[in-house]
Amino acid sequence: MKKNNVLYLSLILCGTIVSAQDFNDFRRQQQESFNAFKKKATDDIAAYRNKLNEEFAKYIETHWKVMNGERPMPEPNKVPEIPPVVSQLSEKQVSTNNKIDVYIDVVSQQIEEPKPIEYVEYAPKPQEKKISFTFYGTEGIIRFDDNNKALLNGSKEGDVSRFWKELSSKNYDNILADCLNQKTEMDLCDWAYFKMTETVSEKIYGKTNEAVVLHFWLLSQSGFKARLGCDNGNIHLLLHTNEMIFNKPYWNLNDGLYFLLDGSSVEKMSVMSMSFPETNALRLSIKNQNRFRSNDSEPRVLTSKNNPDVSAKVICNYNYLAFMNDYPISAIEGSDDTDLMKYVYTPLSQSAKDELYPALRQKIEGKNEEETANILLDFVQTAFAYKTDNEVWGLERPFFPEETLYYPYCDCEDRAILFCRLVTDLMGLKTALVSYPGHVAAAVQFDSEIPGDYFNVNGTRFLICDPTYINAPIGKSMPRNNNSTAKVYPL
Repeated sequence: MKKNNVLYLSLILCGTIVSAQDFNDFRRQQQESFNAFKKKATDDIAAYRNKLNEEFAKYIETHWKVMNGERPMPEPNKVPEIPPVVSQLSEKQVSTNNKIDVYIDVVSQQIEEPKPIEYVEYAPKPQEKKISFTFYGTEGIIRFDDNNKALLNGSKEGDVSRFWKELSSKNYDNILADCLNQKTEMDLCDWAYFKMTETVSEKIYGKTNEAVVLHFWLLSQSGFKARLGCDNGNIHLLLHTNEMIFNKPYWNLNDGLYFLLDGSSVEKMSVMSMSFPETNALRLSIKNQNRFRSNDSEPRVLTSKNNPDVSAKVICNYNYLAFMNDYPISAIEGSDDTDLMKYVYTPLSQSAKDELYPALRQKIEGKNEEETANILLDFVQTAFAYKTDNEVWGLERPFFPEETLYYPYCDCEDRAILFCRLVTDLMGLKTALVSYPGHVAAAVQFDSEIPGDYFNVNGTRFLICDPTYINAPIGKSMPRNNNSTAKVYPL
């Protein structure tokens, strides 16, 4: 449990207001009584969770504070300044080893996975009622009886406290159990779970204050850190994440940034002074499969211009694309380049893999590392049409690998992301994104020492591979790029 949460829970259990005492003195005085309570309570985790909910309801009855939010952070302007360059096929040879030393301390966050204090078991009841909902084209079911639905009779602190107590009764535990079970069965990432619990809450209550508080309760019981705010009778959810979400207002609170994601333009509101204990930030990386129901797109045939036999039919999942379209653009706070790393980590849908990967594996079978990488690089260089995001969308919009396969146009970062994904999945090699002023390329850590321009990243050799330098083989840098200005981000 983190120090802040230990302190907050101590506050709840002891009913003491920290502002009346010196912070450090208070912490020392209360730590012993808190540890004694926790040791006793962990003998019965269910009793521990019930006690937390009971005391949290008491706390939120009074502990709110009017606070100003921060204006939305605009998305960094990363419009590609370097258009595609076409290398003559006769210039395929690469230079001898050209080493560029790069020493970089990649921003790293060790974020614990949000987990419930108690993994609530589903408690079957006779003749129980079910509610179905649709979430990115995928049907889900929760077990809930509308006759037992609690109501929020106002938006005051006391109203929220009383509603929290009712939500924490056994009537709502099956909703929580069903949400957690579907999270596991569908292998949902944090953001997908956030959207699913939002859908469930609105299915029961519509777009109301009750839905917002239920959503907050589901997230808190599932281990996600959030808070509530209130403005002119409207209750809002503030979500704590491990990254800066661009273009969304946020509140800089004592334990991190909390984002308002409901489209409101509220600048000031009364905010709950703490989040539920033992919760963690929502992680904005996607390494899960997110198994949405298959909804196949029309087939698209992608063919290398230089190697027409390297051709593949691609079918994407519309439901997966819809989810990606809703995904917030974000970056680790203080970094302008790490926002692209999460896109590479995101796997393709099974629909896309089923068609694309067998076709590519057939073409690279029996080839060595250099030959295989050149086949994949040429495929990304020549099978896709280039246009900048501003030309197509009117704003900068990085693509997940699946989106590059589906949409008719892509630019340099989209190609670099897709190439890294293909090399990772089909060759099992480590990759890196290479960020130049106005351009993004890729690099690969090969097992063999292939000649060409490479980056020595803290002692590790990454060979340049530029998917926007048309016809250029691996190891060849685009002439307009100064490699000494590059930032290399190993994945």
